[in-house]
Amino acid sequence: MLAFQGYFQSGRFVTDTPVQIPERKKTIVTVLDENVDEARERKAYQMLWDEIIDEIENSDEMLEGEPERLHFRSPEEIEAL
Repeated sequence: MLAFQGYFQSGRFVTDTPVQIPERKKTIVTVLDENVDEARERKAYQMLWDEIIDEIENSDEMLEGEPERLHFRSPEEIEAL
């Protein structure tokens, strides 16, 4: 099974990448209940994170010292701000 992401515009499905589907191929279309702008924004964030991860993985910088312990706030701590 193949899956292609994209969006509908003017009654046509536009994929994020070029696609060629063979003629008369059985196809299922699933329409997600989300805003196209939200999907694009999420994809942009994902691309940014992918770039950051690539930079970290390809870095030859030597780290010195001990890493600092991180504290992530709980939802209750965030609400109290």
